[in-house]
Amino acid sequence: MSSPLFDTHAHLTDPKFTEDPAAIVDRAVAAGVGEVLALGCDLPSSEAAVELARAFPGRVYAAVGLHPHEADTAWPGLLPRLRELGADPAVVAIGEIGLDAYRGWSSEANQRRLLNAQLELALELGKPVCVHSRAAESDIVGAMTEFARAAAERGIPVPGVMHCFGGTLEQALPFVEAGFLVSIAGPVTYPKNDETRRLAAGLPARSLVIETDSPYLPPQGMRGQRNEPAFIVETARAVSAARGMSLEEVAQLTTENARRIFCAVRAEATGR
Repeated sequence: MSSPLFDTHAHLTDPKFTEDPAAIVDRAVAAGVGEVLALGCDLPSSEAAVELARAFPGRVYAAVGLHPHEADTAWPGLLPRLRELGADPAVVAIGEIGLDAYRGWSSEANQRRLLNAQLELALELGKPVCVHSRAAESDIVGAMTEFARAAAERGIPVPGVMHCFGGTLEQALPFVEAGFLVSIAGPVTYPKNDETRRLAAGLPARSLVIETDSPYLPPQGMRGQRNEPAFIVETARAVSAARGMSLEEVAQLTTENARRIFCAVRAEATGR
């Protein structure tokens, strides 16, 4: 495989990653992964993601944000620091942000307040978003469509990524029409998950990216293990089978899409 893969969503600062980050990056590179986006879900993990991106320039990029599970905490006081982190050239997106109607660990009203505050921050900083929408695809589409309109006015060419999308193809299409990329993760490899394979097959080529969501959601052959960026090859293989494309074609397509959103932001921030 001559085209490197791009893991668009990995929580490399999660406590489950206990070894030297260089070992994780080295295994990813050996597996054919060229770039990884490391995301925060609270302030400490966001700060750690920025440090990782600084340590592995050109290999690891950072996104900073507060997950919807943080919405019932005293998050307004964290926004100044999040703004400071978000302005760092190593940061290419605001995330992981969104709505979660599956766990119910935070109230819907507080989740929406937190989401809206971070969407405003993304617009202020001129950066796309990485969006969590678990069991909330219909609930979040209005906010994301409005954000996409505002992002276009601010000159943000791709508004963001709908991460590890768990809805149907029909639910994904409004996000695609708004300009979002839709990310496919390890569950596409699960034998009973025909809906995600249908999603992977039906998305427009320009809208498709892949991810691991490490350390969560390992692909079928690695279930029971901690997921990591090197395993994204299995997701790429499942997507290639679903779309009737070669692995090389999927690698080239999804990496070009990921670079269109994340590397363009970094190039603008660094002047390169």
